Amino acid sequence: MADQTVCPYCRMPFDEQGPAKIYCTACGMPHHEDCYQENGGCTVFGCPKAPADDPKLHVSYSDLQMPQQAVMTQPLMTQPINQPVMGASAPQLSARYGGGPLGLSAGAVSAAAAQQAVAGHNGTLPGTAAGAPAAYPAVIRQPKNRRTYILLGIFLGWAGGHNFYAGYTGRAVGQLCLSVLTLFYLAVISWVWAIIEICVVDQDSAGIEFS
Repeated sequence: MADQTVCPYCRMPFDEQGPAKIYCTACGMPHHEDCYQENGGCTVFGCPKAPADDPKLHVSYSDLQMPQQAVMTQPLMTQPINQPVMGASAPQLSARYGGGPLGLSAGAVSAAAAQQAVAGHNGTLPGTAAGAPAAYPAVIRQPKNRRTYILLGIFLGWAGGHNFYAGYTGRAVGQLCLSVLTLFYLAVISWVWAIIEICVVDQDSAGIEFS
């Protein structure tokens, strides 16, 4: 009768026609003889006869930084700049703006970019210093004239002229429609409505009092 157990390495059952079965001398686990030899020992984890683990690779932080440092230390330009640039030699330009490649450091480049972004394409705004944030003046609305409002209410109140002037567009359209759509039969009502408004209203639609 064939053995019902299986080899822990190949997961194949033991039988009389298959490979020879051997037992681990440390834990007694059965294996196929060729599986035991191929594995280099027992397949049971923690068994003294199990093969040793592969050596682990230890990498230090300095080893990881070496390739990056090697790239950073390579010269950007292999030939020195001997020609003067805008009336100044290359060493003077480097001393003025920093010691980075091409004579420009990261701080100088970022400061120049920030200044250009603030100034815009057409330069700084009038009254602002170079590099300072641009201050936009607030829009101040002039107050409406009360005398003009009253005169428009008296003469064009039936058409909502005073409300158009003060910014009350909804009221003005209502008075105009009341007069025109009724063929001016109810224009008197619009005019009385306007007289009441010029006596009560003292500011425009934006809340600014009449001057």
